[in-house]
Amino acid sequence: MRFTLRQIEAFYWTAKLGSIHAAANHLNFSQPAVSSRIKELEIALNLELFSRKNQRVQLTVAGRNALAHAERVLNAGKEFEQLGVATAPLEGVLRLGSDESTAMVALTEVLTQLKLRHPRLIVELIIDVGSVLTEKLRKRELDIALHTNSGAASHVIDELLGWVEFQWLASRDMEVPDGLFVPAIAAKLPIVTNSPPSTLNGIVHKWLHSGGQDFDGVNCCNSLSLMLRLVHAGHAVAVLPVAILREQLAAGELRVLPAKPQLAPTPYYASYLKEEYGPGIEVIIEIARSVLHGSRFFTRLAETAAGAATEAGVP
Repeated sequence: MRFTLRQIEAFYWTAKLGSIHAAANHLNFSQPAVSSRIKELEIALNLELFSRKNQRVQLTVAGRNALAHAERVLNAGKEFEQLGVATAPLEGVLRLGSDESTAMVALTEVLTQLKLRHPRLIVELIIDVGSVLTEKLRKRELDIALHTNSGAASHVIDELLGWVEFQWLASRDMEVPDGLFVPAIAAKLPIVTNSPPSTLNGIVHKWLHSGGQDFDGVNCCNSLSLMLRLVHAGHAVAVLPVAILREQLAAGELRVLPAKPQLAPTPYYASYLKEEYGPGIEVIIEIARSVLHGSRFFTRLAETAAGAATEAGVP
């Protein structure tokens, strides 16, 4: 039985991203190449990893079992790859900040990969809204933050990683008028969002004001998971990042409200102290970008990492 890491990669990313097309884009291969590698792996293992219907793929029972093994093999490959890296493993304490949506979608995998590559690194976590993380960066109480805020201070670099999709959400059972969801309708419904100043609160108020609604009856909550539960139970509508609720949308438990005007994607940054920049920060940003992209967190990636790095406060 002979198989390659390329074949395992093709299988793993197709399973994670949900389609051969998405896996091909992620791996920078053609779709036929990805399909061929998956087929070769199935032959080598004598297993059917995906069921195929109408050009869509779905993991079989054997495929779901194989996915966990594939992840371990790829992680081992990353460790092996690091044997050729000249730089010493990172040591000491890293003060890492993350907003809650990042934590819900990707933080455990980011920490896992950091631990694999740099087992002597100690990570101190702060999970909070972007405005709090920005303030901690300004005060030099964090080394790096993953969030949707920017412009903390001149000593903080904001590197754009991509854009995040936000939508108005409601439960499937909540009575919302049919047709376009406009500010005048939203103002008559219970809304839950983060307290100001925060990215979510700013999106909600800017959108309401675009329709001439000076609405202050917003319920404030700084827990995304609790907000999601309130929306799911039909107690409120909310603007939420799509990446944290794909399962609920797929199951029909929640629905996207067709907002007019549409909500523009929000830029997402890795922000770090200028004096801390070096191989360690580069590694963390590379891991975060890869994991977030693989988790379909971004609706669009930044074109280039080099072109996306800007000093806060500098046009």
